[in-house]
Formats: sequence, structure tokens, C-alpha cells
Amino acid sequence: MTFSEDDLLKLKNYLQQIIDKPRWISHQPHVRQGPHLWCDDWRIIEVLKYLIYGAAAYEQDPPPNRLKNNPLWSKAQIVADADELYRTCVSADNLINIFKEIREKKYDSST
Repeated sequence: MTFSEDDLLKLKNYLQQIIDKPRWISHQPHVRQGPHLWCDDWRIIEVLKYLIYGAAAYEQDPPPNRLKNNPLWSKAQIVADADELYRTCVSADNLINIFKEIREKKYDSST
């Protein structure tokens, strides 16, 4: 995967926006299993980290505390998701637009 410096900066800025202003868990798709949680914003964050820093760096990066020993998270699934998004979107602007659409969708936690 190759992005221009401008595209990498866009992706990094968008990643930081999500980190700075995450959605409430109740306002996004999520799964709880005992003490473990997996949510859509965390998936987007992990996909962006993979796309920005590359496969080798992502594989070597230790998981954040929220994901340590979390059976709901899979590096292999993040890699597969990121690769598919890269193939279909190609540009940072397209990727960001897809993530914005995902994050703007209304989520009904009662279903």
C-alpha cells in the first residue's frame, strides 16, 4: 500500500479526530463478551493504523490496553478489512468518506 505524504497526513488527522472524539458505545455497533468490548470506532482506528504505518509496523505494534487479551479483536481481521478497503477505495479521501458515513449512521442499540 502506498499513499502520498498528503494522503498520509489526511489519514493521520482523521485518525486523531476519532481518537479525540469517539462515539458513545451505545451510539455505535459493538459487542460485549464478559469484560471484553469491541466497537466500530476501535475497528476504524485499527484499520487506519494499519493503512498509515504499514503491515510490518502494525504486526510489531503491541495492542493498546483495551485490546490486550481481547478475543473480540483480531489483527488478521483488521489486515483483511484494511486490504479490502484499500483495493476498493485507493485514495485517502475515499477512505475517510467511507469512515465518515459509517460513523454518521444512526445506530439503534435496541436491535
